[in-house]
Amino acid sequence: MDLLLLEALGVGAILGLLLGLTGAGGSLVALPLLLSLHLPLRDAIGVSLGAVALTALVGATPRAFQGLVAWRPVLLLSLCGLPGNALGQWLGQFIAESLLIIAFCLLVLWSAWRMWRGAKLPRSNQQHTRNLPLLGIGLGVGLLSGLMGVGGGFLVVPALLWFTPLSMLAATATSMALIAIVSGGGFLLYLSEANPSPLLLLGLAGGGALGVLAGNYWAQRLGGQLLQRLFALMLVVVSLSLAAQKLFGGH
Repeated sequence: MDLLLLEALGVGAILGLLLGLTGAGGSLVALPLLLSLHLPLRDAIGVSLGAVALTALVGATPRAFQGLVAWRPVLLLSLCGLPGNALGQWLGQFIAESLLIIAFCLLVLWSAWRMWRGAKLPRSNQQHTRNLPLLGIGLGVGLLSGLMGVGGGFLVVPALLWFTPLSMLAATATSMALIAIVSGGGFLLYLSEANPSPLLLLGLAGGGALGVLAGNYWAQRLGGQLLQRLFALMLVVVSLSLAAQKLFGGH
């Protein structure tokens, strides 16, 4: 079997597993792993968007049938997420790669701190969906998605917990539905100017589908606090490895 296909299957399985478990983090892992395959940053971002979008769609579909996806927050976040994605891809043409990498790593480390700290905090008694904060989060997620190829779930899940009455399981399901829409729109924009390897996309899609279904299974059996802390540790490792590879690796 072609080495690229095997590598893509592995990357897809990892990002799918993380998406299924936490509703976030797949693209945070996919981007550095795709860069390790010696893809240019712009191509890695575009391919990451496609892989994350399809994987999130596979993961969100069974949860939607279970009634776990909250469509109103998905709509609110998407309204700003899709135009934010287009703006992010346009801005990315004018920002140096090293600056993007540094900003990305800092954001991931901040997210890890928030996830670790939030794991021990009691669930808020938020009773109503707060629309305005969700619109702002949607714009931020879209910008990040366009700039760095991240799905934004690591921002969406905490936002849903803070500004809606959703449970952790419903928040992750809703996050995956949103990621499928926003990242899918960004991938279509990327395809308008690029022609990625079909073998790479096939491997990512296949591995991602298997990984996200496994993640869905385990997410309903493991404690949310344990998942959050494992996820936070993973974010730290990803951030440091990406910084070492791109800023100090000499390529």
